[in-house]
This record gives sequence, structure tokens and C-alpha cells, in this order.
Amino acid sequence: MKPVVIFLALLASAKIGYQEYLFRTSTVDVIINAYRNRAVSACQRDAKVQRLPAARQLWSRPASLKLTIGKSNLDVYIWQIDSNLWNAKFRNPYLFLTANQQASNIFCEYDIVHGVASVYRM
Repeated sequence: MKPVVIFLALLASAKIGYQEYLFRTSTVDVIINAYRNRAVSACQRDAKVQRLPAARQLWSRPASLKLTIGKSNLDVYIWQIDSNLWNAKFRNPYLFLTANQQASNIFCEYDIVHGVASVYRM
């Protein structure tokens, strides 16, 4: 009887884990599809401000698009919850776009909460 209970517990945990995986991946896909056009247009505007050549074509079809939570390059620690930058570091969602193959060293970070893009060249 004990092996049957263990087997059923493993099946239940596998089912819950798979449901959680499906929920997380579908949530990421929905957020990316919802904010893709806004991110592309914001990246095009910021690239024009920085006078990058062919700003419109750089972001028309990004090579990659990734959702991240928090901005890693801010100097805020997890225990500094009173800091103005705490939400930006640990809570706010960002879309990270990589330019097309011709300009693969140009990246754009779109802040979903504030609707602002920052273009970086590495």
C-alpha cells in the first residue's frame, strides 16, 4: 500500500509542476506579445535620439526578445526596501530586445511600467 501512495503523490506533484510550467510559459508569451509593438516603437524613437543609423530597420524585426524582471545594473540591495530604485531593480518587468543580425551588438531595454526604452551599444 505504501508504494501506491508514494506513486500517487509523485503523480500529483508532477501534475502540479507541469501546470505551473504551462502557466509561467504562457504568461511570458502573452506579456511579450502584448508589449512587442510598444517596445519596438519606443526602441526606434530612442535610436533616433541617439542618432543610430537606420534606426527604423534595426528594430523592425528584432533578433531576440526576452522578458526579464528587474534591472540588474542598479546599485540597490534587497534589504533597501525604502530606496526609490528598489522596484526597478527587483520588481518591474523589462523587455530586452536584440537588434537584427546586421547590428548584433545593439540592444534595447524597454521598461514596461514606465513605457521608456534605452538603447545600448556593446
